[in-house]
Amino acid sequence: MSVRQTAVAGSFYPKEADAICKFLVEVDASISAKINLHLAPASILGGIVPHAGYMYSAIEAVHFFHHLKASKEKFDTVIILCPSHLDIGDDISLDTHDQWNTPLGDVELDLKLMEFLDIPRSDKVHAHEHSAEVILPYLQYFLDYDFKIVPVAMRKQSYKVARVLAEKIFKASKVASRKIAVIASSDFSHYVRPEVGFYNDNLVINRIVNNSIHELYETIHENRISVCGYGPIMTLMFYANMISTSYKVEILARGNSAKNSDEELVVDYVSALFYL
Repeated sequence: MSVRQTAVAGSFYPKEADAICKFLVEVDASISAKINLHLAPASILGGIVPHAGYMYSAIEAVHFFHHLKASKEKFDTVIILCPSHLDIGDDISLDTHDQWNTPLGDVELDLKLMEFLDIPRSDKVHAHEHSAEVILPYLQYFLDYDFKIVPVAMRKQSYKVARVLAEKIFKASKVASRKIAVIASSDFSHYVRPEVGFYNDNLVINRIVNNSIHELYETIHENRISVCGYGPIMTLMFYANMISTSYKVEILARGNSAKNSDEELVVDYVSALFYL
């Protein structure tokens, strides 16, 4: 049984299990009045979650995981789509391990589902990539049942690759008979003035909410908007359309790194729920 050991515990999130739990309890206490679970009864397809350090983005991220926790649905597998910040490997890559480790314990990869996905595997692509790993402790903390994961790294975040990946996910989940949730791991505008980031992100969010995938791709490139996980977001949109073209998107929370930084330039964070 091969286990991928944590690469960013102690930097992106606390190194000890107790410290992770304590941190998330404090986050919940600070925003309890803002958590609105009116969509908890909905049929959840997935969502967008930031992957920055917890001290910067957990306040936005936990809104999505509270919905997963409150949902009556139980997911067999959570597919975590993430950008490849190191820009190595194939266009899309699965991991080679059987389990992933965090301070909260080990979680199995869904090896059967991965077989049906028919995607190249690489330990190097995932070895030091943080954008999938940081999602896992949230899942371990909030979900009170056993689940498996399938981390998928996207080096090439093109319209075509996103569509092909969504098709693979849709077909594989049917063949493997899995109840899945798809998480698109992404931060939004990077190192811009808050007002610039808010404006640019509004352009992106408008395309997401209105199910305009090609327009989303064009908007990001034409305006040079630094949403680092737009490939995972497009893949989630394609996948949601394969489930139902009438799916909906709710923006759960928005914020930026200014809450824990004195820098003039900020990184923006958005969490969103995709549901029927």
